[in-house]
Amino acid sequence: MPARRALFGESPATLDEVFRSSCNAPGDKIKQVSTSVVQCRILPPPDIAAFLLLQYDGALEAPSLIVQKQTARNDAGYAVELSYFAEVIQKSGKPRRIYFRQPRLDVLMDGLLEASGGTTIND
Repeated sequence: MPARRALFGESPATLDEVFRSSCNAPGDKIKQVSTSVVQCRILPPPDIAAFLLLQYDGALEAPSLIVQKQTARNDAGYAVELSYFAEVIQKSGKPRRIYFRQPRLDVLMDGLLEASGGTTIND
C-alpha cells in the first residue's frame, strides 16, 4: 500500500485539523474507522469512476478514492502514516481496495507531514 510516514514529537493536532478541513469538496466524507484511523473518502470524477467500475468488475455503486491517516503513540511521540487507495464495491457487496502509486501525491503528502511539524521517515 502506498504510504508516507512521519514522526511527531508532540501531538500532530495541526495535521489532524488540516486533514479534516481539506476533505471538503462536494461528495467528500470523513469516516472515523477507529480511534487511530480516519479516512477522507473522495468521490472520483465520472471518467475515473467508470474506469474503476469496469476495470475491477464493480457493482453499480460509486467507487471512492481514499486518503487514510493512521496515528500511533510511541516512546518518541507519535507515528503518523498517510496512505491512499481506491475502493470499489464488488458485485458480491464486498469492497475491493486498489493500490496505486502517484509520485506527485507522495511529494504532496511529505510536504504536508513536514509542514505540520513531522519528520518524514520514508524509504
